[in-house]
Parts: sequence; structure tokens; C-alpha cells
Amino acid sequence: MPPKVKICGISTLESTKTALNDSADFLGFVHFAKSPRHLPLEAMSGLMQVIRRVNVSTPLVSVVVNPDDDLLAALKNDVRPDLIQLHGKESPERVAEIQRLTGIPLIKAISVSEKADLAGAHAYEPHVDYMMFDAKAPKDAALPGGLGLSFDWSLMRHHVAAKPWFLAGGLSSANLSAAVQESGASMLDVSSGVESAPGIKDAGLISDFLKAAKSL
Repeated sequence: MPPKVKICGISTLESTKTALNDSADFLGFVHFAKSPRHLPLEAMSGLMQVIRRVNVSTPLVSVVVNPDDDLLAALKNDVRPDLIQLHGKESPERVAEIQRLTGIPLIKAISVSEKADLAGAHAYEPHVDYMMFDAKAPKDAALPGGLGLSFDWSLMRHHVAAKPWFLAGGLSSANLSAAVQESGASMLDVSSGVESAPGIKDAGLISDFLKAAKSL
């Protein structure tokens, strides 16, 4: 079965249409001021409303980093995504609290550079619907993800997971086949790999990625 694909960092209706036309399985929208893919909550909510008028089946994901309670309340009451992706340094205890506060299904991203990083994933699994494994950002990086970096995909091969998981980090249409083969991933998350410049989604690259994934 081909891997499911989440196109992340979408900020325009044009890129949304391309992703949906080529059967993206999830769409991700980033709310993080330091990111070139940042969307204010009002813009995110508006874009999601437009999408839902024509497509009610594709899950829409709000991506946030270390959200405070006010942001969580705004997501729950105003944006109303299908899932919230936590891409910061949220502890398992905080993730459990976020689950209670929002009642919205969660994706928790874990940064990976070595096998030991995978061990911490298990503490999150009781509180989330999906995990995500992304390349660990350099210590001086302003962003926790979306940097086009990858990690040793073979580390995932023997990882025993209790929840479905996404592979992220440095994926593109050129390497996704190798990534799936080496990691055993059944779900992929791509952002910078379908951009012509940071934050600028490229319709051709989105289409190429999705068609390559669906051909596996």
C-alpha cells in the first residue's frame, strides 16, 4: 500500500488545490512566527473554512510549537482543526494536558539524530493519535523543523511503535522511495521538499511528490 502523505506548511489556496487534486492525505498549516510558513490564526481559520466547503474528508492539521493555553483555546474555539501537531519541546505531561484541554486528536513530533532519541517516544503514545519523527535541528537553529534536514532512516526500521507514525525531514520526490524502503514508514510528511524557496510551495513539486508516493 502506498504511504500516506501530509503536505505541511501550506499557506495559499493555490497550493491547497494542487495537494488535494493529487490526493494528499493530510494538509498542514503552521502557526509559528519564526517560520517562513507562518499563518496568523485568522488566516489559517479562513483557509480551512474555504477548503471544507469543497473537501470535508482530508484532515486539516494546525502545527504549533510549545503552545500556551490561550493559543490552545483559540485553536479549539476558532480554528477548529482536525488535528493539532505539536512540534516543540512539549513534555509528555504537557501533551496529556493539551489532550484534556482541547479534545482534539494530536500528532507529537520527536527530533531524531540517534537511536536513543526514539526511546522517549513511548511516553507520548498514550496521549496522541500519531507520532512524527523528524531530523533534529542544529542547536542554533531558529526553527524546530522544516529545515530540509534528514536523519538516518534505518534507525526506524526496528522501532516498535504503539501508534502510527510519520517520517519527516529532508524528504523529496527524489528520495522518498529510499526513505520508505530504509525506514519502513507508511506515512510521510513533507514541507521544504516541495518548495521553490523557504515558505513558497511549488505546484509542480507538490504534484511530483504525491505522484511518486502513490506509485510505491
